[in-house]
Amino acid sequence: MRGPMRALVASLLSLFSLACSAQNAGAAFEDGKHFKTVKTVVKPTDPKRIAVEEFFWYGCQHCFHFEPEISGWVKKKPADVDFIRVPASLGRPEGIAHQKAFYTAEALGVGEKIHKPLFDAIHEKHQPLGTQASLAEFFNAQVGVLPDVFNSTFTGFAVDSRVRRAEQLGKDYMIFSVPTIVVGGKYQTTAQMAGGTYAKMIEVVDYLVEKVRKERKG
Repeated sequence: MRGPMRALVASLLSLFSLACSAQNAGAAFEDGKHFKTVKTVVKPTDPKRIAVEEFFWYGCQHCFHFEPEISGWVKKKPADVDFIRVPASLGRPEGIAHQKAFYTAEALGVGEKIHKPLFDAIHEKHQPLGTQASLAEFFNAQVGVLPDVFNSTFTGFAVDSRVRRAEQLGKDYMIFSVPTIVVGGKYQTTAQMAGGTYAKMIEVVDYLVEKVRKERKG
Protein backbone atom coordinates (compact mmCIF):
# COMPACT_ATOMS: atom_id res chain seq x y z
CA MET A 1 0.00 0.00 0.00
CA ARG A 2 2.93 2.32 0.63
CA GLY A 3 3.73 2.48 -3.09
CA PRO A 4 0.22 3.53 -4.25
CA MET A 5 -0.16 5.89 -1.27
CA ARG A 6 3.12 7.62 -2.02
CA ALA A 7 2.09 7.95 -5.65
CA LEU A 8 -1.25 9.47 -4.61
CA VAL A 9 0.41 11.96 -2.25
CA ALA A 10 2.95 12.87 -4.91
CA SER A 11 0.16 13.37 -7.41
CA LEU A 12 -1.80 15.63 -5.03
CA LEU A 13 1.31 17.64 -4.21
CA SER A 14 1.98 18.02 -7.92
CA LEU A 15 -1.55 19.29 -8.53
CA PHE A 16 -1.24 21.69 -5.60
CA SER A 17 2.03 22.96 -6.99
CA LEU A 18 0.50 23.53 -10.41
CA ALA A 19 -2.47 25.32 -8.89
CA CYS A 20 -0.19 27.64 -6.91
CA SER A 21 1.85 28.30 -10.01
CA ALA A 22 -1.24 29.11 -12.03
CA GLN A 23 -2.55 31.42 -9.31
CA ASN A 24 0.78 33.20 -9.02
CA ALA A 25 1.02 33.56 -12.79
CA GLY A 26 -2.43 35.13 -12.91
CA ALA A 27 -1.46 37.64 -10.26
CA ALA A 28 2.07 38.20 -11.54
CA PHE A 29 1.29 41.59 -13.06
CA GLU A 30 -0.47 44.23 -11.00
CA ASP A 31 -2.46 47.28 -12.07
CA GLY A 32 -0.66 50.39 -10.91
CA LYS A 33 2.66 48.59 -10.73
CA HIS A 34 3.44 46.67 -13.92
CA PHE A 35 0.89 48.58 -15.99
CA LYS A 36 -1.68 51.33 -15.55
CA THR A 37 -4.90 52.60 -17.05
CA VAL A 38 -4.40 55.48 -19.47
CA LYS A 39 -5.81 58.93 -18.72
CA THR A 40 -8.34 58.82 -21.56
CA VAL A 41 -9.54 55.38 -22.63
CA VAL A 42 -10.09 55.08 -26.38
CA LYS A 43 -13.00 52.87 -27.41
CA PRO A 44 -12.20 50.36 -30.18
CA THR A 45 -13.77 50.83 -33.59
CA ASP A 46 -14.05 47.04 -33.74
CA PRO A 47 -14.49 45.30 -30.33
CA LYS A 48 -13.22 42.07 -31.88
CA ARG A 49 -9.84 43.64 -32.63
CA ILE A 50 -7.23 44.57 -30.01
CA ALA A 51 -4.89 47.44 -30.83
CA VAL A 52 -1.33 47.32 -29.52
CA GLU A 53 0.21 50.76 -30.01
CA GLU A 54 3.93 51.36 -29.67
CA PHE A 55 4.92 54.95 -28.94
CA PHE A 56 8.49 55.55 -30.02
CA TRP A 57 10.98 58.16 -31.23
CA TYR A 58 13.70 57.51 -33.75
CA GLY A 59 16.17 59.52 -31.68
CA CYS A 60 15.62 57.37 -28.59
CA GLN A 61 18.31 54.74 -28.01
CA HIS A 62 15.94 52.75 -25.82
CA CYS A 63 13.45 52.55 -28.69
CA PHE A 64 16.30 51.46 -30.96
CA HIS A 65 17.22 48.61 -28.62
CA PHE A 66 13.57 47.66 -28.14
CA GLU A 67 12.94 47.42 -31.89
CA PRO A 68 14.21 43.81 -32.30
CA GLU A 69 12.04 42.68 -29.36
CA ILE A 70 8.83 44.25 -30.62
CA SER A 71 9.49 43.22 -34.22
CA GLY A 72 9.94 39.62 -33.09
CA TRP A 73 6.70 39.81 -31.14
CA VAL A 74 4.80 41.21 -34.14
CA LYS A 75 5.72 38.15 -36.21
CA LYS A 76 3.91 35.85 -33.78
CA LYS A 77 1.21 38.13 -32.34
CA PRO A 78 -2.36 36.78 -31.97
CA ALA A 79 -4.57 36.98 -35.05
CA ASP A 80 -7.00 39.39 -33.37
CA VAL A 81 -4.28 41.92 -32.54
CA ASP A 82 -3.43 44.96 -34.66
CA PHE A 83 0.05 46.39 -34.11
CA ILE A 84 0.34 50.14 -34.67
CA ARG A 85 3.48 52.25 -34.46
CA VAL A 86 2.88 55.77 -33.18
CA PRO A 87 5.81 58.20 -33.47
CA ALA A 88 6.10 60.58 -30.52
CA SER A 89 7.88 63.95 -30.65
CA LEU A 90 8.41 64.32 -26.88
CA GLY A 91 8.19 68.05 -27.55
CA ARG A 92 11.43 68.08 -29.58
CA PRO A 93 11.79 69.75 -33.01
CA GLU A 94 13.67 66.71 -34.33
CA GLY A 95 10.93 64.55 -32.85
CA ILE A 96 8.35 66.32 -34.98
CA ALA A 97 10.60 65.91 -38.03
CA HIS A 98 10.81 62.19 -37.27
CA GLN A 99 7.03 61.95 -36.90
CA LYS A 100 6.62 63.51 -40.33
CA ALA A 101 9.29 61.22 -41.77
CA PHE A 102 7.45 58.16 -40.42
CA TYR A 103 4.11 59.19 -41.91
CA THR A 104 5.78 60.34 -45.13
CA ALA A 105 7.26 56.87 -45.51
CA GLU A 106 3.85 55.30 -44.92
CA ALA A 107 2.17 57.65 -47.38
CA LEU A 108 4.74 56.78 -50.05
CA GLY A 109 4.46 53.05 -49.37
CA VAL A 110 8.04 52.65 -48.15
CA GLY A 111 7.41 52.38 -44.41
CA GLU A 112 9.11 49.02 -43.88
CA LYS A 113 12.03 50.02 -46.11
CA ILE A 114 12.65 53.15 -44.05
CA HIS A 115 11.80 52.23 -40.44
CA LYS A 116 14.76 50.07 -39.37
CA PRO A 117 17.31 51.73 -41.68
CA LEU A 118 16.43 55.11 -40.16
CA PHE A 119 16.97 53.74 -36.66
CA ASP A 120 20.28 52.21 -37.78
CA ALA A 121 21.46 55.38 -39.50
CA ILE A 122 20.88 57.44 -36.37
CA HIS A 123 22.18 55.06 -33.72
CA GLU A 124 24.79 52.95 -35.50
CA LYS A 125 26.08 55.31 -38.17
CA HIS A 126 25.46 58.45 -36.08
CA GLN A 127 24.03 60.38 -39.00
CA PRO A 128 22.42 63.74 -38.09
CA LEU A 129 18.90 63.14 -39.38
CA GLY A 130 16.78 65.64 -37.52
CA THR A 131 15.78 68.06 -40.26
CA GLN A 132 13.58 67.96 -43.35
CA ALA A 133 16.57 68.48 -45.64
CA SER A 134 18.66 65.67 -44.11
CA LEU A 135 15.69 63.31 -44.13
CA ALA A 136 14.98 64.11 -47.78
CA GLU A 137 18.54 63.10 -48.62
CA PHE A 138 18.18 59.92 -46.57
CA PHE A 139 14.94 58.89 -48.32
CA ASN A 140 16.55 59.52 -51.71
CA ALA A 141 19.63 57.46 -50.86
CA GLN A 142 17.71 54.67 -49.15
CA VAL A 143 14.71 54.11 -51.42
CA GLY A 144 15.13 56.52 -54.33
CA VAL A 145 12.35 58.95 -53.38
CA LEU A 146 12.97 62.21 -55.23
CA PRO A 147 13.44 65.29 -52.99
CA ASP A 148 10.45 67.16 -54.46
CA VAL A 149 8.19 64.15 -53.88
CA PHE A 150 9.49 63.79 -50.34
CA ASN A 151 9.11 67.49 -49.55
CA SER A 152 5.59 67.81 -50.92
CA THR A 153 4.49 64.75 -48.92
CA PHE A 154 6.41 65.74 -45.77
CA THR A 155 4.73 69.18 -45.69
CA GLY A 156 1.37 68.00 -47.00
CA PHE A 157 -2.00 68.01 -45.27
CA ALA A 158 -2.26 64.22 -44.92
CA VAL A 159 1.03 63.90 -43.02
CA ASP A 160 0.28 66.96 -40.91
CA SER A 161 -3.10 65.50 -39.93
CA ARG A 162 -1.56 62.21 -38.85
CA VAL A 163 1.11 64.00 -36.82
CA ARG A 164 -1.58 66.02 -35.05
CA ARG A 165 -3.49 62.82 -34.35
CA ALA A 166 -0.37 61.14 -32.92
CA GLU A 167 0.33 64.16 -30.71
CA GLN A 168 -3.23 64.22 -29.41
CA LEU A 169 -3.19 60.50 -28.75
CA GLY A 170 0.01 60.90 -26.75
CA LYS A 171 -1.66 63.61 -24.67
CA ASP A 172 -4.80 61.52 -24.16
CA TYR A 173 -2.71 58.58 -22.97
CA MET A 174 -0.28 60.83 -21.08
CA ILE A 175 2.81 59.44 -22.79
CA PHE A 176 5.85 61.01 -21.11
CA SER A 177 8.54 58.55 -22.17
CA VAL A 178 9.26 56.02 -24.89
CA PRO A 179 9.09 53.21 -25.69
CA THR A 180 5.61 52.87 -24.22
CA ILE A 181 3.02 50.28 -25.23
CA VAL A 182 -0.72 50.89 -24.99
CA VAL A 183 -2.99 47.84 -25.25
CA GLY A 184 -6.64 48.04 -26.24
CA GLY A 185 -6.66 51.82 -25.91
CA LYS A 186 -6.83 51.24 -22.17
CA TYR A 187 -3.65 49.96 -20.50
CA GLN A 188 -0.07 51.15 -20.87
CA THR A 189 3.25 49.70 -19.81
CA THR A 190 6.95 50.42 -20.11
CA ALA A 191 10.07 48.36 -19.52
CA GLN A 192 10.62 50.15 -16.22
CA MET A 193 7.09 49.37 -15.04
CA ALA A 194 7.20 45.80 -16.30
CA GLY A 195 10.33 44.85 -14.39
CA GLY A 196 13.28 46.50 -16.05
CA THR A 197 13.71 44.43 -19.22
CA TYR A 198 12.19 44.50 -22.68
CA ALA A 199 11.48 40.77 -22.45
CA LYS A 200 9.40 41.37 -19.33
CA MET A 201 7.65 44.24 -21.07
CA ILE A 202 6.59 41.86 -23.84
CA GLU A 203 5.24 39.48 -21.20
CA VAL A 204 3.13 42.28 -19.75
CA VAL A 205 1.87 43.14 -23.23
CA ASP A 206 0.75 39.53 -23.74
CA TYR A 207 -0.94 39.60 -20.34
CA LEU A 208 -2.76 42.83 -21.19
CA VAL A 209 -3.91 41.50 -24.56
CA GLU A 210 -5.53 38.57 -22.78
CA LYS A 211 -6.92 40.88 -20.10
CA VAL A 212 -8.58 43.14 -22.67
CA ARG A 213 -9.89 40.12 -24.55
CA LYS A 214 -11.54 38.73 -21.41
CA GLU A 215 -12.95 42.11 -20.39
CA ARG A 216 -14.64 42.58 -23.75
CA LYS A 217 -16.20 39.14 -23.55
CA GLY A 218 -17.71 40.21 -20.24
